[in-house]
Amino acid sequence: MDIDIVIEDDTVYFKITGAIDTEGGSELTNKFMEIASDESVKYAEFDLSEVPSITSAGIGKLLRFFKHFDKLGGKMKIKGISDSLKDQFAEIHLDQIIPIEDS
Repeated sequence: MDIDIVIEDDTVYFKITGAIDTEGGSELTNKFMEIASDESVKYAEFDLSEVPSITSAGIGKLLRFFKHFDKLGGKMKIKGISDSLKDQFAEIHLDQIIPIEDS
C-alpha cells in the first residue's frame, strides 16, 4: 500500500494505492495522527480508486479519523472509489456515515 498526501490551503488530499490490510491500517493511523494535529486542515478528501480491498481494520481507521476530524469541525469525503469498495461500504452502511462521491 502506498499513501500520497498533499496539503493545499485547508485541505488534505489522500491518494491510496493498493490493498488496505492490517499493516496498512497501522501506517494510516500514523499518517492520520500527523494530519489530525494540524489545526489548519479543515477538509480531507480520499481517493480510493486504486484500492482493490480493505480489511475491517482499515475501515476502523477511516472511521476513527472521520470521528476525530468531525469533532474538530472538519469535513471528510471519499472521492474516487472502486466498484468493489463501493459495494462493501454500502453493505456495512459506511456510505451513510462518510460522504462518497463518484469520481
